[in-house]
Amino acid sequence: MTAPVGTVKALLHTGDAADRAMTHHVRTIAVCLVAVVLAFHYSLSTLVKTLQVDTPLAYLGLVPAISLVLIARRARRDTWEPPIHDRQVDYIVGVPLLLVALAINLLLPVRLSAMFWLWRIDLLALPLFASGAIVLLFGVRTLWRLRLPMLFLFLAWPLPYTAVILRQIELFTSTTLLGVRAGLHAMPGVARPLPGDGSLFQIQHGQEGFPVGVASACSGVNGLVGYALVGGAFLFELSGRWWRRALWLLTGLALVWVLNVARILGIFVAGRYWGQAFAIDALHPVLGLILFNVAVIAMLCLMGRFGLSFGAAGTSLATDAATATAAGAAGGGDPAGAAPLPPSPVRPPVVPRTRMAIAVVLVIGLCCGFANADLRSYDLVANLDGSPRLTAYQDRPGHPFGWRSRKIADFGWGRQFFGKDSDWARYDLAWDGISKTDFKTRTHVTVDVVSTTDASRFQTYGIEACYQFHGYRLRSQRTVDLGGLTARVLSWSSSTLDSTWTTVYWMWPVKSHLGTRYERVVMMLNDGADVRLAAQVPGAGAARSASLSITDRLGGSQQKAADKRVAKIQTFLISLAASTVARQPAAPTS
Repeated sequence: MTAPVGTVKALLHTGDAADRAMTHHVRTIAVCLVAVVLAFHYSLSTLVKTLQVDTPLAYLGLVPAISLVLIARRARRDTWEPPIHDRQVDYIVGVPLLLVALAINLLLPVRLSAMFWLWRIDLLALPLFASGAIVLLFGVRTLWRLRLPMLFLFLAWPLPYTAVILRQIELFTSTTLLGVRAGLHAMPGVARPLPGDGSLFQIQHGQEGFPVGVASACSGVNGLVGYALVGGAFLFELSGRWWRRALWLLTGLALVWVLNVARILGIFVAGRYWGQAFAIDALHPVLGLILFNVAVIAMLCLMGRFGLSFGAAGTSLATDAATATAAGAAGGGDPAGAAPLPPSPVRPPVVPRTRMAIAVVLVIGLCCGFANADLRSYDLVANLDGSPRLTAYQDRPGHPFGWRSRKIADFGWGRQFFGKDSDWARYDLAWDGISKTDFKTRTHVTVDVVSTTDASRFQTYGIEACYQFHGYRLRSQRTVDLGGLTARVLSWSSSTLDSTWTTVYWMWPVKSHLGTRYERVVMMLNDGADVRLAAQVPGAGAARSASLSITDRLGGSQQKAADKRVAKIQTFLISLAASTVARQPAAPTS
């Protein structure tokens, strides 16, 4: 028995509508993903690279991937929703989110300089941009369904971890060392502790053996953070009492720690029998990742023992089945030999018309992408996770080739301004008079370096405010780029000194023998100095926001000569500062 012609036409029409809806849906999803990757391509690439680095925050690179998985599970509508034709609310919510993300990438690097990368503010803008793109392309209701994945994306921000977890890194390391020593008691002859802080062990291999250190990177913090992220994501999808889920998560954390201790002992055993090359070069880089995956899989297999199970993932399918059943019941059932009923109505796209939204998202994403690409300049002064890359100037003063830096004074009274743990030192930076270099002057450059653990003190006691307080007159000021650092350039005059000076100063995070600190480096040179600059340092002096304004008015040729002299001194000192930054020694890795 053949189906009626009307039924066949209905089936064809429904199939075409389903194909169009699917094409529209896939295209919109692709645009959203491309826009987010385009806008934050460098930030996302640094997160991926951290997975390959043995640091306590290595597994933060998993956060975007986990968020995508959560989005895939929660994006589909469980109930029918009417299409959105009035887009006013979507634009009111979505456009400001996109513009805030763009402003963070464009404006804050100028304001915060290296602190922007140290605090990884770019990763705060990532979920804002993603949320704005979702609102414009899929509507506010979709963002509400995806609120948990978007909030989860904020967990890629490393600052809370560095502020809390890394301060307790010594406790984690000590606990791990206790576990390692306990394991070595059960395996005599594998390794023995060496004198010192207890983190060094001598592996017994051959006649001499080799030493192995259990540093903070081996404490297992990276595994604990990684499992907390992965396990926390699973908590959103598991059903069960809250205390059962908490117990499951804590048990997994304990298992990760135990497996990390087993990893260290396994490396010791491998070194004992097969030598240093196999244990350190071959086994060490991969064993941690293998055991981490073992812990995750084991806890997923054991979740039934905790009374947990995955939530109903087929809610949408169940809803579709219920709709089809209701349609069948309304038609009087399905007696034998009756023509098949049309399938359930196809859900139209939530946002049928997205051309304008796509244009807005791609344009703002492109602008944000250009700004995000500029963050590569911070590679000079900070690592991928935002930790300082350079050693403190006060520990190892950097200087251009052919120059020397010599400490000439300490100012203890500066502690009342910059904190009890601060240090204010003055250095004499001078050309040796012999070496062939791009920077030559017989006049010595004065360098003041203030080091503190409280970076906010530099905002409270700024250079400009200090000069004005002492009665100095600012003749010009501008902001320049030193190749990864934003610096301020000032030209000022003093009636008491009867001279004019140029100052270039910047603030950067550094690693010192006391830990992470912040230094403000101030270079000063008299404008009467005879300077010679063979070649400007590449990238130095590119103004992020310039506001050069000579305020003294001498008139005629005198004013032009003064302006040229100031510009020459500024160019020389900016290039000298950029070379100093580039040649500052890197901090040793732990």
